[in-house]
Amino acid sequence: MMSNKYFLILIPVISIVISSPMYNDETLLQATLLSNYSKSVRPVIDSSTTINIEAVLFLHTFYGLDFVNNIVIARYDFGLEWTDEFLTWNPLDYNNITVMYLEKDKLWTPEIAMCNSMKESEEKGIFQEVKVSNNGRVTMRSLKLLKTYCSFNAFAYPFDQHECEIFICVALHEPVHTRIMSLTYKDLNYSQNYKWDIDYNGMKNATDHRFSFAVADLHLRRKLTIAIVAMLIPTIMMTILTIFVFVLPPESGEKVSLATTIFLSNVLYLVEIEKTTPKNSKFPSLLMTYLMLLSFLSGIATLGSVIICKLYVIQSSDEKTSNVPDQTTYKSRSNKIADISTISTREIDPVTLNSKSKTKRKCGITEYFRLDEAFLKISIVVTVITSILFTSFLCIE
Repeated sequence: MMSNKYFLILIPVISIVISSPMYNDETLLQATLLSNYSKSVRPVIDSSTTINIEAVLFLHTFYGLDFVNNIVIARYDFGLEWTDEFLTWNPLDYNNITVMYLEKDKLWTPEIAMCNSMKESEEKGIFQEVKVSNNGRVTMRSLKLLKTYCSFNAFAYPFDQHECEIFICVALHEPVHTRIMSLTYKDLNYSQNYKWDIDYNGMKNATDHRFSFAVADLHLRRKLTIAIVAMLIPTIMMTILTIFVFVLPPESGEKVSLATTIFLSNVLYLVEIEKTTPKNSKFPSLLMTYLMLLSFLSGIATLGSVIICKLYVIQSSDEKTSNVPDQTTYKSRSNKIADISTISTREIDPVTLNSKSKTKRKCGITEYFRLDEAFLKISIVVTVITSILFTSFLCIE
């Protein structure tokens, strides 16, 4: 008899446990929860109670960097969770309903803003509901396309890396009323980025001063890609060609043309690289500095080529004019028109003139070769020192 009695008592309990929520149960629960609900008032019974918010900011898709305007462009999965004291119920009263999905516009939601965002757009048409548990925990999610400001450091460009911060803060409420407790962030790796290595993972406790805010750290390191290699090859080749300007002999007639072409190429490449580097970088780009020094060296090489070619032309003209008296003397001697005194005088003069011209020519040739070798040695030394400094600064960075 006692076992039958306990069995009769357990029957309604078991039926409640195994029963499934119905449409009418959810409708009744929603109507009950929102009957006296005001979304314009903080959902706490005691006004001195602080609403603590736990935030998540997941990196959904990283689009890239706007170097000119110092902007990081990415899409984030943004979530907030807090306790609403007016959205609690007993599941047994509503056929074991433990979770409800209510419209976001009908509930109180915290005003959370991206503090350092230059442009923020929330994607419409998705996540229009919030998840509400029977204990009052409310979860809200959204997808946001953010353009956040970041102070880039382009010193080691194109081998650069950047530390960016994403601030989320409570827009208006004081920390004693509404505050952010913690911020969890990580990279979801929905789409692989082929230009950047991304380090975005961690949890930060919020800071409460005049207002509550939390910071997510985004670390970016540029990958070595084909585009980077293709960008460095012209720089290396122009450096080598600047040295080889002084290897080319002036007899070819293209020494000045080659130097001028290399100089103009350096200037053009410098202007193009300047367009892609950050305007407000903490330090100037090391590559830009190297290209400016290379352009200066190329300009010096062009001036040196002009001077060397000028000396070569003068030396060649002196050599031609020195040969004219020899031909006249040879003709006068072969015709035997002049007398002995004149011939003897002319025989003495050509030797003197010839020796002077040879001395002149020898001095001119020596000066030309010395100057060409001096420019070659100086350009090699300057290029080697600049390249070593460039590499060492990159390693230090």
